[in-house]
Amino acid sequence: MPISTKTWQQGLDSQSACNLSGLAHFLPRLLDELRANNVAGTDALNTHPLVRLVVAQMAHLAHGTFDCGAGNLWQRSYQRGEIETGRHPYHVRPLERGEKERILAQWAEEDRWQKT
Repeated sequence: MPISTKTWQQGLDSQSACNLSGLAHFLPRLLDELRANNVAGTDALNTHPLVRLVVAQMAHLAHGTFDCGAGNLWQRSYQRGEIETGRHPYHVRPLERGEKERILAQWAEEDRWQKT
């Protein structure tokens, strides 16, 4: 069972949250859903795009920062949320058939180039 569109939308919505307590209550439910979808291990959970979004907003509300040398990972996390809810991350339109796979493959290729 894939991660629900509702959960991806909640991740996107978290970016305008002003209630740290609400985010803190959402995070354990999110982690449970990720585990139920075979996202296993501390590193996989810590770096999942949805977790990045929620934790970034929590840090913002606590007047902190999320960057920590993470580069464009927040932006990619937000764009992944848009993709998973059917929106194109670069254009104001719905995704077309096969675009999700092409965009994710492009990101993977960019990541390979950055690591070398």
